[in-house]
Amino acid sequence: MIILLYFDWAGSRAELKEYNEKIKAACEQVGVRFMGIYGSMNVKWNFVSMFEVESYEHFLKMGRQVSQHPAMTHYITEILIPQKL
Repeated sequence: MIILLYFDWAGSRAELKEYNEKIKAACEQVGVRFMGIYGSMNVKWNFVSMFEVESYEHFLKMGRQVSQHPAMTHYITEILIPQKL
C-alpha cells in the first residue's frame, strides 16, 4: 500500500532537510520504503511525503521512531490500497 503524508511546514528549508533525514533513517530502521518528499500542487498543503508499506501498522511503527517536528503545523495521511481487478 502507498501512504501519502500531506503536511504544512512553518520552519526553514534546513530544518525540513534535517527532519527528512530523520524520516529516512526511521524508514530504513523498520523496513518502510520512503519514496521521497514532493512539493504539492494542492493549495491546501505545502508538501507530501510518500511511503510504500506492508500495512498501516508498519507505517505507525516507523512513525513512533520520529516525533512530529514543531514546524509541521498539521498533517493528514491518505492511504492508497491496491486493487485486484
